[in-house]
Amino acid sequence: MQLCSSVEYRQHYVQQDKWFVDKCLAKVPASFARVIRRKHNDIVFKTEGSDTRAAAAGNGLVREYRDHIHSVAGKFNLAANDEEIRLQAKKIADDIILQLKCPPLTNDAKELLSRAIKFANQYDIDLSNLPETGKAGVTEETLLRRLTDEYYWRRVLRRGTTRRIEAEAIRLGLVNIQAGAYVSDESVYRFRAQRKRNKTLLENLKATNDAGDEFSLQDLADTSVANPAIRRSELMTRIAGQERIARDLSHVGVFITVTCPSRFHAFKRLSKKKAVANTYHIPGTTPLDGQAYLSQVYSRLRAALHRRSINPYGFRIAEPHHDGCPHWHLLLFVESEQVKTMLELFRSYFTKEDQQELINRVSGKIKWQRRIKFIQINWKRGSAAGYIAKYISKNIDGKQTDGESIGVTHDGFEAITAAERVQAWASVWGIRQFQPIGIAPVTLWRELRRVARQEEHFDSEILERASDAADKGDWAEYVRVLGGTGLKLCDLPLGIVRDTNLLNKYGETSSSKITGVVDRIDGDYIRSRIHEWTVEFSPACEHSEPWTRVNNCTVGQTGGTLGHHDGDVFAFKENQIFISRFEQNYFSHGTAQAIRLDG
Repeated sequence: MQLCSSVEYRQHYVQQDKWFVDKCLAKVPASFARVIRRKHNDIVFKTEGSDTRAAAAGNGLVREYRDHIHSVAGKFNLAANDEEIRLQAKKIADDIILQLKCPPLTNDAKELLSRAIKFANQYDIDLSNLPETGKAGVTEETLLRRLTDEYYWRRVLRRGTTRRIEAEAIRLGLVNIQAGAYVSDESVYRFRAQRKRNKTLLENLKATNDAGDEFSLQDLADTSVANPAIRRSELMTRIAGQERIARDLSHVGVFITVTCPSRFHAFKRLSKKKAVANTYHIPGTTPLDGQAYLSQVYSRLRAALHRRSINPYGFRIAEPHHDGCPHWHLLLFVESEQVKTMLELFRSYFTKEDQQELINRVSGKIKWQRRIKFIQINWKRGSAAGYIAKYISKNIDGKQTDGESIGVTHDGFEAITAAERVQAWASVWGIRQFQPIGIAPVTLWRELRRVARQEEHFDSEILERASDAADKGDWAEYVRVLGGTGLKLCDLPLGIVRDTNLLNKYGETSSSKITGVVDRIDGDYIRSRIHEWTVEFSPACEHSEPWTRVNNCTVGQTGGTLGHHDGDVFAFKENQIFISRFEQNYFSHGTAQAIRLDG
């Protein structure tokens, strides 16, 4: 049957060819597939010449994208939901176990680890984050436990999938002020789903202490810095206290903004709602590369400042531009006679690379402001805490202290909406949003607040004064008691005490168990954690063996779960292997400790 016109034929072709396009785009998120389908249809209808040529051009685009996705995603299914990721994680862990029982048989953990890593590499998975042997009790045996644990692979696959999705979204132009600021809509949806899963899990887990008190983990999380309101309040308390210290010392406050060269920016913003692709952008560059650049430059700058005995202190905030590229805001305090030298060094180091792009084409002068900006805070007109408050809020929940929205951001977004997208951006790329510079540790502050609530007598005057300051929320006094700013952790008069006898589920040393605070001068010690906690699923949920110490670790533990199978254990001890579900004649085996953990 011959159609009456080329347009009708091409419409018919697009409908008939849908199965081919769907097959090629089966492993990409729906939002990505829509972009490719639009491009495919545009080519089919706009290509001049014969209908056959138009159809071939459209199919060529789809094939090209299919091959591209295969090259960047490998065996990752970018369209996979979390349940599919869990199944894939279990499959990888089980497949590695099967590989370890295949000939040639050996009890050499080093050889088995090499075999496991080689097999894992077939899945195009980056294992560069594996801990190094020889540190914190990490051995070939503990690494084998990781690689045969499906829960370890869940974390690896979730991180790998979300980052590959976001990198592809940037390439497709889905991350900018027009399409989706800071992060793609796809990653926002996944971030919401992740938070919903986490909230459900916390609500279904019950923590019971040795005094018989019971709470859901969600209730406990709501009273910690996991609560955005508490996190925001604590940050503002620290900044305000540090500002008081600076004023008392007659130091100068400077607000500095630094950003990356153009090669890290995928899009160039033309107006409030319009952006175009940046021709200087290096394809494949991600926000993680931009963060690494900023960190590297700051590391060199910090060394230069140290050589000149300049020791600024304050806070650093990392947040995204509209296209996801990170930039930093730094609130720093420094001696007044050193501020000029410090700012000159900042400008020199952060404008050293790709300086030609900073030159104004008309005047020929270098426009440093394209890469770095300075604002010296006038104490008479306002406070540093007040100036930085909006940046703190935008990167946490977009709310004021009264719970109301701070309004509209400079990008034109309602602040609460913007905050969610910024949080998703930080989650995808693993970028630390807030970092103190040269100031007292907040972990010690939190432990001292615990200590103060016990209403015990202190033999140590420093402990007494520091805990009293922390209990009153007086960060400035807390810093004064510790000796001021710029001190190294090892030089502080007070320190955190940790239980060093704990092992994680893989048999490695765990340092997550804080027990108390010690006066390093006279040795006076006081416990800050007075209860032992057991965590288990609430009765309404599926039964699970309890976890102790609220950190998923047990003293003397040397094995971890492989899955939901009750008989699955895989443990090592003194280079001996015990695999209960495999034929025992494959391995010579000795005694092994194993404990089932659900996580």
